[in-house]
Amino acid sequence: MCNRTILAGGTAPLPDTAPLPDTAPLPDTAPLPGASTQGFNLVELLVSMTIATVMFMAIVALFVRQGDLMQAQNDQIDAQREARFVLDHVRRDLTSLGSNATPNSAVDPLVCEKPPVLLRALTLATDGYVQNPSGNPMVQPLAVTVFGSLDAKARYHTAQIVGSSVTLAPDNANPVPATPLEWDAVFQVGRWLRISRADGQMVYFPIESSSFATLTVTVSGMIPRVGEGQACGYTGFGENQWIDVQNFVRYRIVPDSRPDAVVDALGNPEAGLLVRESLSADGSAVLQQLVLAENAVDLGVSDIGYDDRPGEDKFSLKIAYVADEFVIDKAGAGMLGTGNGAYPEAMRFATLKFRLRARWPRKDLVHTPRTYFFAPLDTWRVAADGRGTHPVFTIAARVTMPSLLARNLGNPNGLP
Repeated sequence: MCNRTILAGGTAPLPDTAPLPDTAPLPDTAPLPGASTQGFNLVELLVSMTIATVMFMAIVALFVRQGDLMQAQNDQIDAQREARFVLDHVRRDLTSLGSNATPNSAVDPLVCEKPPVLLRALTLATDGYVQNPSGNPMVQPLAVTVFGSLDAKARYHTAQIVGSSVTLAPDNANPVPATPLEWDAVFQVGRWLRISRADGQMVYFPIESSSFATLTVTVSGMIPRVGEGQACGYTGFGENQWIDVQNFVRYRIVPDSRPDAVVDALGNPEAGLLVRESLSADGSAVLQQLVLAENAVDLGVSDIGYDDRPGEDKFSLKIAYVADEFVIDKAGAGMLGTGNGAYPEAMRFATLKFRLRARWPRKDLVHTPRTYFFAPLDTWRVAADGRGTHPVFTIAARVTMPSLLARNLGNPNGLP
């Protein structure tokens, strides 16, 4: 029973609020139909890992294969780039042979005083570097030596000739080098100075020194003067004679001995360089060397075209393969060899062939050594330690020699 107290104002208080009953807990949520209450078992986990591993290996194999293809493409691109660089130099040198030089001083009737060194437009020799010859048998690169107006093609007039000194004449039509640097680049010691008359007679002398200040070139030996009993040499005081500069250049493969070059376990260079070398006046010493291609393995001439009736009006072209000893044999004799019977003046064209190996080996490539000298060369073995085989790229180009045709000297020794 509630007690009520009537307060002034007549308002009765609210009754006491009854306590709420305790809230009942919510029931647990029931699992959805078909849902599993267990995790992966061991078999499922192993199957999943196996599938993932197979997919990962497939992706890795795809990337490796793609990398190999890109590497092969890069090797091919590098070989083509170096090939163009080599061919530019070879074509430039071979196409100019004989134009301002003698094809063969031994038989050239216009060379009225024979120089002490035999001057020939083209000579082949078996002189080239072979890395790992036991793993790469039957490889013998050639050295190709040419002579002519190769590094200095300009011609000049003379003001006078006295003894062994030749003074150049300032000439607007044929200006002399304008600076000491340009002068020294032309009249280098070790090159040959050719002095020629209007009738074509010429003499050759090695350059000993030169002076830009006096426009004078000094040669080794006394320059002959035409006189009583002397039909060879310059006329008058040596004025208005033509002079130009000529030199020997050699293409060959040399070991890569640069400071950062890779060597094998025995300390031998693992790569060869195809170089263009400017030689001394006697052709024995290297004065300058330009690297044309890296990883070179072979340099050769596959065939030549020659006139078998030189000196005659009728042109008779014959083709010979370098495999024949008629061109060059192992001892260096032959038409283009180093022997006294060589006659490069009959040359009309040559097919040069050089080979470069890939920079990186390929483990899946099988090495096939050569069984004879003129067999195909498709692979290269840098070392016998199983590091893989390098593919070989072959580049060939036929180079004509029109200037030799223009001279068309006869061969007094007779052709075989």
